[in-house]
Amino acid sequence: MRDTKSFLKVAAFSAAATLAGQAMAMPWDTDMADSDAVKAYERIMMPLPEGVMSQPHLLTPISYRAVSPWIVDGALTTATASMSNPLDASADVLAQGERMYNVYCTPCHGNGVELGPVSERGYPAIAVLAGDKGRLQNQTDGHVYLTIFNGSMSGLMPGYSYAMTEQEMWSIVSYMRHSLPNAAAPAPVAPAAEEGEEADQ
Repeated sequence: MRDTKSFLKVAAFSAAATLAGQAMAMPWDTDMADSDAVKAYERIMMPLPEGVMSQPHLLTPISYRAVSPWIVDGALTTATASMSNPLDASADVLAQGERMYNVYCTPCHGNGVELGPVSERGYPAIAVLAGDKGRLQNQTDGHVYLTIFNGSMSGLMPGYSYAMTEQEMWSIVSYMRHSLPNAAAPAPVAPAAEEGEEADQ
């Protein structure tokens, strides 16, 4: 009789512990969606410690790169706006850009006008790049390149500087500008004239 009571107590305790453990794993508890994750641009990336030498990764042979301060108070810096693509739009560059675009961009952005398969799963806020409503026609080459390099300001798109060389990222810019519809760079904005210059005219 005593053994039966002891068994029932142990069984009841085990059942209570199991239910408590399951309750802690329910959706209302902290999970990956509600974690204390740090999104892009919420803090400045720490540089390498003094005296440490960056080493290339075995699979992606690109060493450490500092993220450039291309956004200040939510706006592009002057240096970013004035960046220009160092590559000529040669057949080799466009072929390389198409290859990189198909690997890193197509899953989300599709052909630039129609979004890729990731959007079909309900992933929100993927940008349309080309066509009448595309973003590329309103963004400078520097903006596009650094979005690929650092990721988007929203943090939705990751940066790909770990996976591609600078030439490969610029080749994507060249490919999009020359191959996607309505993706040409906006006309450069003339610098505002100083008050003294206006008076002289």
